[in-house]
Amino acid sequence: RGDTPLARLTGDAPLVRAKDVVLIGRRDAAEPWYGHAALAASPILDIPGAALSERGVADVAAATLKRLTLPGSSEEPRGFWIHLDADVINPAVMPAVDSPTPGGPTIEELVDLLTPLARHPQALGLELTIYDPGLDPDRSCATRLVSLLENVLLGVRSLDERAA
Repeated sequence: RGDTPLARLTGDAPLVRAKDVVLIGRRDAAEPWYGHAALAASPILDIPGAALSERGVADVAAATLKRLTLPGSSEEPRGFWIHLDADVINPAVMPAVDSPTPGGPTIEELVDLLTPLARHPQALGLELTIYDPGLDPDRSCATRLVSLLENVLLGVRSLDERAA
């Protein structure tokens, strides 16, 4: 939501209101030392990793769009930003991260979750973080991440299909 001293340079902090945040894939239900207990009293829509598995990606994508595309006043910004940490991905397919999430979603599940979000007319952008190339000597994880982004943003099903 913005570092408070830094955010104040542009006006009032926070830069992002809690009611405008959807957190998907949080893992601290099983690891409470991560400190997300405060989310329960927050207006942030919090969908832990276990709930993503239980509800399914289509339901979570629909709930996310419902929250982020609520009509607001003419002064309220319209649009949303997507932030994806690669360490949420199942470490069986994404070991090139510093804090892997056991049992996280697969690349395919993330494609199914992110595609309706990224292609929504109010989507402003998408960023991918937490990939560690030092843990990916053959760059196979980088290839998977590029494929994920191509699938989500362009509808390309694989890197091989793009070359065809």
